[in-house]
Amino acid sequence: MAYVGTTAASSVANPPVRISHGTLSQPNINESTSIVRNGGNVWTYNSTNQLAAIVTTGYFTDGHLLGIRPGDFLLANTWSTQASSAYILFYGVFGAVSTNGASLSTEAFITSTATAAGGG
Repeated sequence: MAYVGTTAASSVANPPVRISHGTLSQPNINESTSIVRNGGNVWTYNSTNQLAAIVTTGYFTDGHLLGIRPGDFLLANTWSTQASSAYILFYGVFGAVSTNGASLSTEAFITSTATAAGGG
């Protein structure tokens, strides 16, 4: 499935959402040119798109317009494969951001074999 960003109809648009401007996005007095000065925001994204699609170059086609910057962090829940309906926790750091889209430079995911929530 393709990314459906802010230019899609409002009934289907699903862009990432910034959930924190984070302390990482605020430079402290001791730093000058750190990547933290450019990034450090935290974004969330929920999708049934498979992980392999989300990590492709420029996947978030409107990332620059949304305000994604290199060094920003992404938390997402997505499917590991289209054949699976099991969600995984996915996280990464944005590297390249341009008018062509935002790409992740680092990513990883966590899966679980648990089939039921809760406990006793």
